[in-house]
Amino acid sequence: MKIANTLGLIFMLVMNTLAISLPLGGKTTGELSDMYPNLFVPAGFTFTIWSVIYLLLIGFIAYQWFGSSEKTKINKIGPWFLINGLANGSWIVAWHYEMIIVSILIMLVLLGSLIMIYKKLNINYFRSHGVKWLVYVPISVYLGWISVATIANFTTVLISFGWSGLGISEDIWATSVLIVAVILGLLMMYRHKDIFYAGVIAWASYGILSKRIADTVAMDARIEHTAQVAIYIMIIGILLTVTLGILGERRSQVSN
Repeated sequence: MKIANTLGLIFMLVMNTLAISLPLGGKTTGELSDMYPNLFVPAGFTFTIWSVIYLLLIGFIAYQWFGSSEKTKINKIGPWFLINGLANGSWIVAWHYEMIIVSILIMLVLLGSLIMIYKKLNINYFRSHGVKWLVYVPISVYLGWISVATIANFTTVLISFGWSGLGISEDIWATSVLIVAVILGLLMMYRHKDIFYAGVIAWASYGILSKRIADTVAMDARIEHTAQVAIYIMIIGILLTVTLGILGERRSQVSN
């Protein structure tokens, strides 16, 4: 499985490199995104998080080859990381060749495989030690960003079909899906003490806020305010989760 996982990561990295260097389909990922403008898409700098994700995933694979503790956690994920790597690289192809419907189907596989990995690892940041940085964190950050990307990809599909929002204005739609992302961040902190997932939601919210501030034409005051509140909620949630987690560990140590 570590060989298969390594190949999955290599495929993912190669396809993403080709998307930038060629680029695939003659358009960059950013240019394609600009073809389907919507208020939920964050500023371009926000996508630098992919560099962080790839570095974390390289560490995730390196741990499988050279780590010496709790490798059974890695073995539990089965073929799901390989599936994820194949889906990631395939999504790049579908997106760059403007196969929008195919792209959302692949994105759902990408999201589903990450959820399966997350569940099989049974991630909880204040219940397990030793593998957080090389196993838990890569998956948390990756899942956080793909959660946001799935919402954005789904919105793009609707736009490509000329969806008018069923009478819902664009800013209300963007605000609604951002609220969904915030709720996901809160749930992940509550159930798994996952401050890294929440941190990604805060980063995406900051990207959305930055792009909306830069756009002086669109009527987007509602999404700007929502993005600001989302950032504050995530930061407060992270601070509370860390504080309560530390206090809980101290009580546990005292009782033992």
